[in-house]
Amino acid sequence: MPLGFGKGEEKETTMESSKDAEKADMEKVEKIVEKMRKKYSAQGMTYGEDTGKMSELRGIISGSGEKSLEVQKIEDLKDSDSKMVSGLGILYLKLGFITAAFYKLFEKLPWSKQIEYYLYSADMRYSGKQWLALTTIASLIAFTFILIVLLLSMPFTNLPLWISLFLSFLAFGFAAVIMGLIPKQRAQTRGKMISRELPFALRHIATQLSAGIGLYRTLQTVASADYGALSEEFSRTITEIEEGTDTQVALRHLALRTESSALRNALMHTIRALKTGGNLSNIMNEIAEDVSFELRMKMREFGEKMNFLGVILIFMAIVLPVFVAILGGVRNSPISSMVDSGFKSIPLTPDVILIFYVIVMPAILLWLFMFIMMIQPHV
Repeated sequence: MPLGFGKGEEKETTMESSKDAEKADMEKVEKIVEKMRKKYSAQGMTYGEDTGKMSELRGIISGSGEKSLEVQKIEDLKDSDSKMVSGLGILYLKLGFITAAFYKLFEKLPWSKQIEYYLYSADMRYSGKQWLALTTIASLIAFTFILIVLLLSMPFTNLPLWISLFLSFLAFGFAAVIMGLIPKQRAQTRGKMISRELPFALRHIATQLSAGIGLYRTLQTVASADYGALSEEFSRTITEIEEGTDTQVALRHLALRTESSALRNALMHTIRALKTGGNLSNIMNEIAEDVSFELRMKMREFGEKMNFLGVILIFMAIVLPVFVAILGGVRNSPISSMVDSGFKSIPLTPDVILIFYVIVMPAILLWLFMFIMMIQPHV
């Protein structure tokens, strides 16, 4: 056999072996990606066009730039464990083009671009598309319910049709705003819960680091401890590290997704120390002291605000109702017409007084209560 033919055959065999090996590697990649997809799907996580974690995993292993996988779809809502969410999902799909039209309207709004981030930050296991679908169907339900109630009450209230439609559209917008704010509010509440546990967790980390335990093992200990939302966030970080993400990158992801400024600052100092080789134990103790001092200052500021709010609450809850009752009693008494006709000019008819006590006063007190709850530090 000629020598050249033998070399050509050997080269061809080598190329075929290389292709087979590449094919086998791609099959392994697909298996790993499929495994990760099932894992994230079981946990309720989604990584679409914005986050692209599954695409990043595929690209790192195979070097390809394929499109990211969308784990959760709108159609998956009907299979939700929550009966209410499942019912809303089924209703959304049955209404078809009606819900699709309003969905496209919500999708164009600026706040819809941030929904994915706040859902992920709040650990709410919905995709951005799923939440927009729930917002759409909840808003339509609010519109329909208010419109039916107002139409049924028209024979008794003589309310014009245009006012009924206006109030129904108002309910539609109000429901959409509430649904849009829920992820952000839950993310911020989760951030406050994290800040509350942070000083204790940082001292825990500092103690273990000073004892010679490695950072990864320390993070595992905090993740398995009882620090509430903070332990859950560290568990998510440990999962990222176990999947091949660098420790510094995983900590940076945690800093970016959390709404706790204290944790974000602590993580940035930690990452800086890892890069420069600083003493992590001392840094953690210093950060814990700073966070504790900041929480104490917030409590002091809240106490000072409550001194002022207490005066307003006393006036709104006690003085104002008594003042309106006295003024309304004088205005509607028979003697007022004989003493001074000026009392009749006061617009405190029985209907107005009823509206004031049944609607206005509860609304004012509810607003004050909600305002106090919002400014209250969670420590």
